[in-house]
Amino acid sequence: MNRQFDVAIVGGGLVGLATACALSHYDLTIAIVDSKIEQYQHLVADNLGVRASAINGASQRYFAQIGIWDQLYASNRVQEFIEIGVWEKNGQAHLSAHASDYGYPNLGYIIENHVMCHYLYQYAKACPNIAIYTHEAVASVFEQDNALLTLADNSVIQAKLVVGADGAHSWIRKQEKISLIERDYLHHALITTVETEYPHQLCARQIFYPNGIVAFLPLWQSNKSCLVWSTKPENAEMLKSMQESVFADELFRLTGDKVGRCQLVNPRMIFPLRARFAKQFIKHRLVLIGDAAHTIHPLAGQGVNLGFQDSALLVSTIKQLQDARQDIGLVANLKAFQFKRRKDTLIMLTAMRTIQDMFNGDNLLKKALRTVGMNAIDNCLPLKKQLIKYAMHI
Repeated sequence: MNRQFDVAIVGGGLVGLATACALSHYDLTIAIVDSKIEQYQHLVADNLGVRASAINGASQRYFAQIGIWDQLYASNRVQEFIEIGVWEKNGQAHLSAHASDYGYPNLGYIIENHVMCHYLYQYAKACPNIAIYTHEAVASVFEQDNALLTLADNSVIQAKLVVGADGAHSWIRKQEKISLIERDYLHHALITTVETEYPHQLCARQIFYPNGIVAFLPLWQSNKSCLVWSTKPENAEMLKSMQESVFADELFRLTGDKVGRCQLVNPRMIFPLRARFAKQFIKHRLVLIGDAAHTIHPLAGQGVNLGFQDSALLVSTIKQLQDARQDIGLVANLKAFQFKRRKDTLIMLTAMRTIQDMFNGDNLLKKALRTVGMNAIDNCLPLKKQLIKYAMHI
């Protein structure tokens, strides 16, 4: 038996869940399709997740618009950060910013991914116009008036619009043969949680060195941080396999007295880093958002924020089309969404490539340029404020 919806979302991660929850405010019926979504059912107290994200002002406001921010914040699992510190190991380049310098209460929030997903999932479960399907989609057909998704249990979902929010290796993107423009960053990200000798003091830190980048994202416990260490693939594998004490020594060698010695709290995980950009964000009755449409280097912590921006604009677009009684699945009606999101994503992809290329290696000319450039920004308050506002999406 076919089940009819206005929107079917393939992928129940951060961006897919946020999209469903935001759409639930309107006179729409929504389906979420994700075989692993029930992992977000429970939240274990004091169980720190391996992955965390930096959430900017726009994403925080989106959570407030959805209606989960107050509950999420009250969980005491949200850590605001008021300062950033960026420097080059064995170099003179440095950049710092404090929220008080610009009259802001903070520069953003660090939140564990599974914590955000938990509160979004609980919200979605409680919405009468959201249906959650825990069997994966195995086939898709896009007809003139509807899209059909066949699930692993042979049930069929019918929708006016399918939203692909199923990650970097998107099944629906591959199913519909949407090709990618890709670039290997030649880095893998090693991600874990560490306990630092010194409190993080609400500061997000990032250290550049010739073979990579080390970032500390402050978590809700004062001596705990999410560590994101991007480096060459062979180095990442070596770091993952090291004894914990040797790993701690290597980390201390790079970070010195900024955070003190570190102890591992969680296992070390490795993720290959590639820039991806879908050649189409839209097709007939299909929209790609989040990592299904684009992936970028995590060095500026903007990946998930780009996904939330996709989600927010898509929700606004669907609402406008619905109010105007226009078909939400027609390419012609989604072109403005695609143009805006492709432009913003390309700007961020270009910026990340430029920064990574500039800090990659130990070339003397590059070193001089980045020292002059970063220090000039650090000493120019108006320019630094503009960069901070752009990162915060104010």
